[in-house]
Amino acid sequence: MNWKRIVLVCAGLLFVWVAIWAIITFSASEETQMLKQQQRFITALEQRKWSRVDSMVCNDYDDGGLDAGGVKAAMRQALGGFFALSITPEITKVQVVHGLGVVQTRLKVEGNGAGLSAMVVAEARRIKKPWFFHWHKRGFWPWSWELVQIHNDELVVPPGALEQ
Repeated sequence: MNWKRIVLVCAGLLFVWVAIWAIITFSASEETQMLKQQQRFITALEQRKWSRVDSMVCNDYDDGGLDAGGVKAAMRQALGGFFALSITPEITKVQVVHGLGVVQTRLKVEGNGAGLSAMVVAEARRIKKPWFFHWHKRGFWPWSWELVQIHNDELVVPPGALEQ
């Protein structure tokens, strides 16, 4: 076999692989796309990959108390002191309608570290109701889901806990 034939075979295999990936990715339901983004978000939090977390929180985030900058800073402060962190979601309900979605999930948080880590783990154990993650699809791409709100009615943040 000459080198031109090898290149053509490799290019053909690459094209087929990309075509299959595109079909699978773009034909996925909005629910599947949103749940993948939800898992990426949880993983980014566990790994404290703040640039990835920041890219998933939309600029017009509003949970009634924090805006986008405030929630990003609060997540950094609450989770930044962990040496090891594990967040295990247990999804209880998913709703998606035309690019808007909500994931209700209970979160099991385990880990150790400095700073607020012990308080975060204790608060997570205390909370029994599910968290609500509100997502909005802002573009054509399957991964263009952005987080517009996170809330849990049982969450109690002690006064001054998130101040620097």
